[in-house]
Amino acid sequence: MPHLSPQVGELLLKATHSQDLNEALHKVLRDYLDLKLGALSAEISRLETKWGCTFVEFREKTKHDYSYEVEKAFWEWEQLETLKSHYQALRERWNSEHSSQS
Repeated sequence: MPHLSPQVGELLLKATHSQDLNEALHKVLRDYLDLKLGALSAEISRLETKWGCTFVEFREKTKHDYSYEVEKAFWEWEQLETLKSHYQALRERWNSEHSSQS
């Protein structure tokens, strides 16, 4: 376990209203994952609204369009979808590992 300075430990306890440092770290990590997923979902929704389709539909309907705008949107959207899957997997793993401890 990494060493935390007393100042960081105190800040974690105050920020999470926890009595226990382990509990505080759990809350911070859970909240971080939720915030990341929320931000990624908002960006994905923005692209879905802009293009009027999901990423899978966008990929199919633009597969022969190599314009700068389409290519740029594709790479941005693909990155968002990849990161969202990554953070969802982390959250699922975190929840399954810590659900019995709550």
